[in-house]
Amino acid sequence: MPTRRPPSPAKVRLARAVFGLGLLGVLAVLLTGPAYRFGYIDVAGIQTAFGVGTSAALAAIVGGLALALLLPVREYRSTLLSTAIVWLFRLVVLCVFGVTLIFLASRAVPSLGARTDSTKLLDLAGLGAVLAVVVGILLAVTQPAGTTRPGLLSALVGVALGVAAAYVPISWRIAADNLPRINDISTDTIHPPAFVALPSPRGNTGNGSDYPGPAVAAAQRAGYPDLRPLTLKAPPADTFAHVERVARGFGWEIIAREPAQGRLEAVATTAWFGFKDDIIVRLTEVTGGTRIDIRSRSRVGISDLGANAARIRLFLARLQQPA
Repeated sequence: MPTRRPPSPAKVRLARAVFGLGLLGVLAVLLTGPAYRFGYIDVAGIQTAFGVGTSAALAAIVGGLALALLLPVREYRSTLLSTAIVWLFRLVVLCVFGVTLIFLASRAVPSLGARTDSTKLLDLAGLGAVLAVVVGILLAVTQPAGTTRPGLLSALVGVALGVAAAYVPISWRIAADNLPRINDISTDTIHPPAFVALPSPRGNTGNGSDYPGPAVAAAQRAGYPDLRPLTLKAPPADTFAHVERVARGFGWEIIAREPAQGRLEAVATTAWFGFKDDIIVRLTEVTGGTRIDIRSRSRVGISDLGANAARIRLFLARLQQPA
C-alpha cells in the first residue's frame, strides 16, 4: 500500500509561528483601546501598538498563505474533488498576493494611487484572504490523519487572525491619507455654533472650542460637500425636544441644554478608545420651521478619520425620522 508523506517538523513549527504572529497582532490591536482608555498609553502609544500589531498581522498573512501553498499533500488516491480543492486554494492565494501587490504599489506610487481605490483593494484582499482560509480548511479536511493537516490549520488560523488584526489599522491609515486632516466639522462654516459650556482650552490637547478658521472650512467643503443645515417644519420648542431625544438615544452626555437659546451641548465618548468629542446643536427659527446646525469636534488628534462628519450625517438623518 502506498504510504503517505509525514508532515515536515520544520513546516509545522513555522505554521505554529504564523499562528503566534496572528495572535500577537490581534492582542496588540485589540488591547490598544482599553490601554488608552484607562490611561496606560497616550496617542503616540496607540501608533506604536498599531505598528507592532500591523507588522505581526501582515507577517502572519503573507507567511501563512505562502506556507499553506507548500503544506498541502495530496492523498495517495486523489479524487476529482480533492484535486479541484487544491487548485482552487492555490488560485485564491495567488489572487490574494496579486491584489496585495497592487495595493502596496498604489500606496507607494502616487500616480498609480490616484487611479485606484485603496479601500476597495484592501477590502478585496481581505475577502480573498478569508476565502483562502475557508477553502484551506476544506483542503485540510480532505487530508488524511498523519499528513500536514495540523500545520495547515495552524497556518490558516494565523492568516485569519492576521486579517482581523490588520484591517482596522490599515483602513484607518487609508482614511487618514484620503480624508481632510481636520477634526472640527460644522454644518455652518461661516458662523459655526460656538461652545459655551465646553470652553477652551481642554487640558493639553491644544484643541480649543474656537473654530479653526477659513482653511478648515475650505477643507471641509472639499472633503464633505454634503454637510448642510437641516430645516424641520416644527417650532423651535418641539424641535429642541426632538433633538434632545435623539442625542440621548445616541448615548451622548448632555452638558448643557438651553431651549430658550436654542442650544444643546453634549459629549460623545467612543466605545473602544474612549475618545471624547464635543458636540453643539444650534436651533434657529426660520420661516416655515426651525433650522438645525450641528458642530462636532474631537479633543485629540489632527485628523478625526471622518468620525465627526459621520456622526453629523447620522444625527441629521435620525432627526428626519418620525419621533
